[in-house]
Amino acid sequence: MSGPGCRSAIVAAATALVDSDLAVTLRAVSRAAGLPTSSIYQHFPGPAAILLAVCHEAFQELEALVLAAPDVRSAGLAYLDFAVAHPRRYRVMFGAADLSGPALGLFTRVLTDSVRPEPAADALTLWLGLHGLADQRAAIRRSLQYPALAPRLITSLI
Repeated sequence: MSGPGCRSAIVAAATALVDSDLAVTLRAVSRAAGLPTSSIYQHFPGPAAILLAVCHEAFQELEALVLAAPDVRSAGLAYLDFAVAHPRRYRVMFGAADLSGPALGLFTRVLTDSVRPEPAADALTLWLGLHGLADQRAAIRRSLQYPALAPRLITSLI
């Protein structure tokens, strides 16, 4: 298999590995995708490039959810919902790939759409608060305080 379908299969297999908290190695990806390991090199130079593709695809999904929200509060909740639904993927997005710049740009767009006088400064505050809560949520997965805390935090940040 070659072409975009093969690349998509590789990224999907690597995403499943990330979501299962398994290492993204060439062998593991090729096994999960049902492809010969040598065929991966036609699309990616190595595991780090595959992981980066996983991160960028996950960010596109996150971006679509946030931008589809009707208002800033809902956008913040969509961001947190993504982090809760995909905790391992979220951790890799901001660990293996530094997507803080695109995340900040995303919230600058959200706040610009809400006609803020200083969307960049407000976006930094909002994103740092959301990211901190998402990061803590990953550390304390079963906290009963999280669902009540998220809307209060967002309201205080906006």
